[in-house]
Amino acid sequence: MSNDDISPKKTEGRIIYYHVAEDDGEVTDEGVQGYSLVFKGNGVEELRKKFEEETGLEGIIVCSRSPLNGKLYPLRLQLPPNNVTMQVVLVLPFSKVARELEAQGFL
Repeated sequence: MSNDDISPKKTEGRIIYYHVAEDDGEVTDEGVQGYSLVFKGNGVEELRKKFEEETGLEGIIVCSRSPLNGKLYPLRLQLPPNNVTMQVVLVLPFSKVARELEAQGFL
């Protein structure tokens, strides 16, 4: 038996840690890693569908929190390259924060 047979396989895809936002966009225990999933694609729409399957929530908005101002911004077309680990926040479609994002032209 070679070392290749016993070494752990490299994870395919990226690890994405996520939290579900409260109505106002706040996240309880955001300092904690939260839930995670492994995602193999690069498209935000694919990721949104995967989250809907995982959580049972429909119409969610996948956001990232800006390191500059702490605000949530929806992810757009593509995820960052190189399968980097990500942290995202799932926003419910009829929440206060979703209405604010829409009013600001982000949706």
